[in-house]
Amino acid sequence: MNEAPQLVHEQQGLKIVKNSGNQFCVCTLHHTADPAKRSPEWRREAAAGMTIEQAARELDIDYTAVMGAKVFPEIIAGRASIVVGPPYPDFGPHVKYFGGFDYGTRNPSSFHVYTVEDGITYSLWELFEPCQNIELFVAKMKEFEYFGAIRWIAMDPSCWAPTQQQKEGLVSIHELFYKAGIRNLVKGLQDEDSWIAKIRQYWSNPEESLFKIFDRCPNQIREFETAIYDNQSERQLLTSAYKESIANKDNHSLDDCKYYMSKAPAAQQQNLWKDPIMVNRWAVRQTHPGPAPMKNDGRGYSIP
Repeated sequence: MNEAPQLVHEQQGLKIVKNSGNQFCVCTLHHTADPAKRSPEWRREAAAGMTIEQAARELDIDYTAVMGAKVFPEIIAGRASIVVGPPYPDFGPHVKYFGGFDYGTRNPSSFHVYTVEDGITYSLWELFEPCQNIELFVAKMKEFEYFGAIRWIAMDPSCWAPTQQQKEGLVSIHELFYKAGIRNLVKGLQDEDSWIAKIRQYWSNPEESLFKIFDRCPNQIREFETAIYDNQSERQLLTSAYKESIANKDNHSLDDCKYYMSKAPAAQQQNLWKDPIMVNRWAVRQTHPGPAPMKNDGRGYSIP
């Protein structure tokens, strides 16, 4: 039976113990070891921009603090700047639209249309229901008024694996949608950490959101509002490396947003109409409308 570690030294913010088995010394250093970092004023400044749970993790080294906490509290504080109500701006048929798609049969499939205008990303149209018939679901996707202007639709990369039994053998979900007429699907990425950081950056100013959601996308708004970090048992924390992640429940539209943003063009934080060159390009676009045609290389469609 292993003996308890031997306490070698302890003072405010510093603790040193020796492992009785291998004689290794372990030093735990907290910011309060520095007298200049013990005041409430210092902590308030250090925790600026963090939630209570994030501050506990970063400043007190409590890696379990965020478990069960809301992932995006910013949507509560900045809802007036994030959620767009009617009358909705009509961007017209000549801007670049993009899609995010999370496929499900029993759980809802989530399809959203996005665009970037004047440095702001918009989620502006939603289809949210189980996909039990691909042809019928595709018909509903095409109800978006400017569906033909969608450059690409980012989807879960696992949908390219041959998992669906058909008469001709195993095929992928991607192939089934391709046959049903959706021929601009691209592989999204599963990088959740980068996506969360990007959303927080877009919502860092509660009065000037750089990612807005039309309120006719109620399921996406709800999922952003209710997303929480996953809980882990004490055994999991002791036997595996702790990694915070969003609870895998009611996150279908969050996934489609993640796939879209992993492939999305950067939203430049500038007013494009202040640039006379951009004004001239806009004028040309009105007289010579239409996005550049997509090229089929035999394996799918690419953007020229």
